Amino acid sequence: MIRRLSAVARPAAGEQAGRYLGRRIKYGWPGRLRWPLLVLAFGFFLAACGSAAVSDPLSSGRQHVEASRCVGINEYEAAISDLQTALVESPGRLEAYYWLYLAYRESGDAESTARTATDLERAVAAGDGDPEHWFWLFKVYGEEQNSAGQEEVLAELERIVLEAPGNAAGHLWLGRAYYELGRIDEAQQAFEGAVAMDPDHYLAHFWLGQMYTDLGQLEAALAEFNIVLQADPENAAAYHNRGVIAYQLGDLDQALADFDQALEQDPGDPRTHYQLGTVYLAQSLPENPLIDLPDEGMMEQAQSEFEQALELCPGMPEPLTGLGNLYLIQNNAEAALAPLNQAVQFAPNSPEAWFALGRAHALAGNISEACNALGRFLRLSPPAEWAEQAEQIRTQLNCP
Repeated sequence: MIRRLSAVARPAAGEQAGRYLGRRIKYGWPGRLRWPLLVLAFGFFLAACGSAAVSDPLSSGRQHVEASRCVGINEYEAAISDLQTALVESPGRLEAYYWLYLAYRESGDAESTARTATDLERAVAAGDGDPEHWFWLFKVYGEEQNSAGQEEVLAELERIVLEAPGNAAGHLWLGRAYYELGRIDEAQQAFEGAVAMDPDHYLAHFWLGQMYTDLGQLEAALAEFNIVLQADPENAAAYHNRGVIAYQLGDLDQALADFDQALEQDPGDPRTHYQLGTVYLAQSLPENPLIDLPDEGMMEQAQSEFEQALELCPGMPEPLTGLGNLYLIQNNAEAALAPLNQAVQFAPNSPEAWFALGRAHALAGNISEACNALGRFLRLSPPAEWAEQAEQIRTQLNCP
């Protein structure tokens, strides 16, 4: 069995808030959103899951761990209880070990953390070679920063696929491992192989949709999430991700419908509340900002969604930035500064938050602070169009 490294230290609260579950992508807003200031959009992609209704202790345990990543929320004790129950009721569902490992680590119980990793190793060794089991061991080794262990597990997954090339599940979990390592081309090849072998494998279609999104092939990604929802019409994550893609394609009505569906399945997901707020904010903006004013009703709905996201996940930087941008559209610099200062505290590498903070300081007449914030924004290497706008503002402010 592979030798493990000791568990890594628990991240600080700010890091936890900034890494809330979900792969983050960034795109420009649709054309009508470039009014009268630059607004940058966050996009969350959610990991695959079925209906969000909590019907088993593994699902509830996972949700407790995810919720505890928000500032001021600690549900690790409940997570541990649920996940221990999950392993008693369904000892073959080894995913529970991964979430239990995280719960123990984040609660500061180093002994139980190490024991859980060892228990997972033993369970995998005693199992039937299920590639999913090997994947969750791969994930734990990643948490431990045990690259040697990950390499050995990856070799085992590759061996499984080599010996059973028609095994769609083997290709799926190998693809997941490649995806974790950032080896996108190999992950895409593995996911495409899985759906070619089993066209009804909706989990493989889900992750193929993720691949196409990473590659900027949004229409292809949309088709994959459509397949997932045909097979599993209660999949909250697929509705959410399809909504993000629709938003990026400029189809705000479809995005609104998908986020509503996602919230119907999982009303407590702060990420979807945030995304819904961005749609309302987009819909509030007029086609001609020189003549018309924003729609106040839509602005109120956007604010409500951002505030709900923050109620569910205090310190979440994306809705904090959303609120800041909303106040800037209303020319209320003082109101914008509070959430934006919090946003850069919890997400110090967020170009969206730094740009908005620079605009807020400029609007408030705080020239030095505006120059500093916009300079920080530019050091984060934003897209050329956004960098050009920041440089123009710095020139207007006579920044050094």
